Amino acid sequence: MEFNLEGIGIEKGLQYECIYTTENSKGEKNAGPFGFKYLGDDKVSCTLFEGSQTLKNIMETKKYTVNITEDPLIFTYATIGNLPDEYFDDELAVIKDVPAYLTIEVESIEEADKDKFPLKNEKSLYLIEGKITDMKINNRCAHAYNRGLSSLIECLVNYSRYFIVDDEMKAFYENRLDENQRIINKVSDKKTQEAIAYLKDNMLKNK
Repeated sequence: MEFNLEGIGIEKGLQYECIYTTENSKGEKNAGPFGFKYLGDDKVSCTLFEGSQTLKNIMETKKYTVNITEDPLIFTYATIGNLPDEYFDDELAVIKDVPAYLTIEVESIEEADKDKFPLKNEKSLYLIEGKITDMKINNRCAHAYNRGLSSLIECLVNYSRYFIVDDEMKAFYENRLDENQRIINKVSDKKTQEAIAYLKDNMLKNK
């Protein structure tokens, strides 16, 4: 089945930050924040390091749910620990009242090449590919979060201060720009990539 995700702000080939909800064979629910990539039609992919409860549950049940939300508390709770029970739907492994969610059936789990990932550690990295089996939109304003725009806005704020700070702070802003450009080039669309390149060129040629 082909799904059109443009209505919730998801473009083919880009990466979005979402909350994955899973449950184990005992029905115990878990939530974790991870990147989500739409491959087109009904195909999706993600990469997860070993050690997370999310990966364990996906390996056990071969399914997960991608919750589309921009709620800062949900992202924070899911990162630091698990979501409180009251955040979960009573029946499904889904966040209550989430703007939209996708149900994913896992088709393959393979160990991935860690050399292509910026974070270096000894844990194994897994590439998980699957297909969307259901899409539920609860709020017509639902929109998946792409962190590239936030990275660009941070750099624009820094740029507005760049020419009135000392050399040490200038160096800090330049380093932040390099890191944010790396993020944008990885996860964002061509327009955002063009914007950060234009900003960098203007910052450095006028320093």
